[in-house]
Amino acid sequence: MPVKQDVARCVGVVTQQNPLDSVSPYHAFSSAPATEEFAVPTQWPGPPADDTTARVLCTEESLFVCFECEGDAIEPIQASEISDGVKVDVSGEKMDLKDWSVLVDERVEVFIWPQDDSGTPVLDQRYFAYEINFNGVALTNHAQFGGRFDFTWGKDSYKAKCFRMAVGRAGAGTISASASAEAEKAVVVVEIPFKGLGLTLSTAKNMKIALHRAQHSPACKKTLSSKRASKTPLSQADVDAILSEMIWSSWINPVENPEEINFHRPGFFATFQCEPESENSHCCNAARLLRANKLEIVSSPKPLLSKCPKGAVLVKAKYASVCGSDMPYFKNTTLPKASSYWNRDGFCGHEVVGEVVASSSDNFAVGDPVLALPSSYFKAHAASRQEWYKESVHGVLLRPFEVRGGFSEIFTSHELYCYKLKELKPEMLIAQGLGTVLQLARKLGCVIGKTIAIVGQGQNGLLATRLLSQFAAKVVVGVDPLEYRQQRALECGATHAVGPDKALELIHELTDGRGVDIVIEMVGHNQDTINTCFEYVRNNGTVGIFGVPDDATYNNFEYGKMFRKNLTLVSAVVPDPGRDFPQALALIEQGRFATDGILTHSFKLNDIQNGFDVSSSYKDNVIKLVFEFD
Repeated sequence: MPVKQDVARCVGVVTQQNPLDSVSPYHAFSSAPATEEFAVPTQWPGPPADDTTARVLCTEESLFVCFECEGDAIEPIQASEISDGVKVDVSGEKMDLKDWSVLVDERVEVFIWPQDDSGTPVLDQRYFAYEINFNGVALTNHAQFGGRFDFTWGKDSYKAKCFRMAVGRAGAGTISASASAEAEKAVVVVEIPFKGLGLTLSTAKNMKIALHRAQHSPACKKTLSSKRASKTPLSQADVDAILSEMIWSSWINPVENPEEINFHRPGFFATFQCEPESENSHCCNAARLLRANKLEIVSSPKPLLSKCPKGAVLVKAKYASVCGSDMPYFKNTTLPKASSYWNRDGFCGHEVVGEVVASSSDNFAVGDPVLALPSSYFKAHAASRQEWYKESVHGVLLRPFEVRGGFSEIFTSHELYCYKLKELKPEMLIAQGLGTVLQLARKLGCVIGKTIAIVGQGQNGLLATRLLSQFAAKVVVGVDPLEYRQQRALECGATHAVGPDKALELIHELTDGRGVDIVIEMVGHNQDTINTCFEYVRNNGTVGIFGVPDDATYNNFEYGKMFRKNLTLVSAVVPDPGRDFPQALALIEQGRFATDGILTHSFKLNDIQNGFDVSSSYKDNVIKLVFEFD
């Protein structure tokens, strides 16, 4: 919520690097604290604004502001979208809107007020105003309190970079594993050279700063969308409605005349304060996918518990492991939508153990060792509304969170997806995968005395091999093209292990030509393996589907064979967080399920690129790889 103007302070962190020159300008601001969330001033009318925060950096030459704008930011209005003759009031004069279209755009604003040598505000002093739309075009103004504006000033006195990305918060429905949604956050980075303000870094302490956002009302957004769809230009009435219904927000509440709807006054300026750059509490390291096969550790703003609902926890990661389902996202040559859960700081890591460092839950305290599934993971799962989902219990998971993936030093979780550990050790990472396999085993039913083939002997395939062997299956055949994985399958309890080229022959030999009772597809990410499973299974048998599909439609799916063999298909995805993961943890902690042979490699987080290279190319007989955090 906005703070009162008389106590507002805006901190700018002094840095040596120009953030616009950074590979990721947004992450260059991670060392700076965020302002309070913007909101409509408390005594102003109108609907609420979407959440916005800002961070500020300084170099010797310039001031930099980074705005994070939640909600559906509307593309700027072009001159061609405005009817001829539409006017707008500028300093008391009716001007052609085609030349002043920024005034009806959604935008962010930076106002700078240099003070006199005494540091005392003087009302006849001038201030500088930058109103920047989401194309980075600004209306610049050397103004004077009381209403005198000079829009001829400063057209070349700034630089701006605007982009959309998935960082920070996400609300209901904005996270999906399939990346089908379009929800994005708008980020605007503005550079304002001190020279153009008559300031230097040393004299910037004698200035005040105001930060705002302007948004269209829901009704005006609907009108604009309709006009654009029909290619009908905006009329004078449309423009008047946009201006009169504009939603204004700031991180400051004015003390004097709080009901006056006007940002151009001293009541919205905060005292500016410079701080030296240092290792501070505002940022942490996190992995970010930059392009296909390229991960980099970035300095990421720490998530804030205050921006999460009741029951949320912040976890400091100790160990995180790579899942086979991470690989297609790592290799994907098509950049993912911002709504996809792996396009986040922390990437798609979802198998993490660590220590609670902040909690709004009555069930978890600071210092608790936990297996915690990150918000990027549980949002995708809760949004799928599986059979275990209850709105009264799990609906909180779809509320806005500071979303992070698990390859982040600090990430957000929730008590519904957080589990206390007896000991913080890497073996406990396996409980996440084991929980998903338990869900599949439960759906398959009793396997005592049955013949089973498990296609794919990666980490989860081996867990299934070990689990179903312990459940007294008569025959368990591990199928995998890699010989070292075949050997590991035998060590995990498989009665036989074979490559795909000889698997059908072996299965027929073991079953007198009938096929096995159950085949489990643990490979995923291709369209062929499911049809191979239909070959291995007997008539009236069961095919368990566990491998993650990359495609919504399988073009060569052998429906006829499945139909003629009277097969039962059983899929297993999105485990019950209140049942499957707690049971998996208990099995491991009680020594009833062995974890040996699964975790084979360990890397430090800052070596994440090398770790993913090893894992994705099956180097050095890798099964499952763990990253250790400092």
